[in-house]
Amino acid sequence: MKGILLPKLPTELEVVDFKDLEDNEAYQVHLKNQEIDIADRQLFSSCHLQNVSFKLSVEADLEFTDCVFEKCDFSNLKFSKFGFYRCVFKDCKLLGTEFAQSFLKDVQFQNSLLNYANFSSACLKNVRFSGNTLKESLFIASQFKHVRFEDNDLEKANFWETSLAGIDFSTNQFERLDVSPELAKNIKVNLSQVPFFAALHGIDIV
Repeated sequence: MKGILLPKLPTELEVVDFKDLEDNEAYQVHLKNQEIDIADRQLFSSCHLQNVSFKLSVEADLEFTDCVFEKCDFSNLKFSKFGFYRCVFKDCKLLGTEFAQSFLKDVQFQNSLLNYANFSSACLKNVRFSGNTLKESLFIASQFKHVRFEDNDLEKANFWETSLAGIDFSTNQFERLDVSPELAKNIKVNLSQVPFFAALHGIDIV
């Protein structure tokens, strides 16, 4: 599988207050312990966002390139139709966060809380979910290309109308997923997961 590109960050980033940035241009800075209000178009590039939260107006339009999010709380925010390129979410709280119709390329989610997060109709290319809790998360009608799920809790995650060809579920935990049976083919599972996927295709194991 193709490797995921890491964010390109300078060795040292200046810790700044977002309100002090000229024209709110967030380039090559460290934003720490802040609540940031965004009302319109905003590009974040080569930024480290640590313990940051957002207040977004309905007109907010965000794009993130080469960003690291660490211990940020973005719960219940609408990141719909936003772009994420070469980004890492580490130890973040993303309960119910909306990524619907967003574009994510070379993005990693690590050890984060993503219960009820919504990636429906999003395009995910070279994206890795590792060590997260994704209970009842939504990936309905999503487009997957080189997507990895490693050591996550996927209980009741919904992949309806999403092709799962090539997906490796073997290291993840779940008793139930919502999937389209005709699209749940050519996947990799462990022995304890075999009965669930067999039942989808009308196979009885005796």
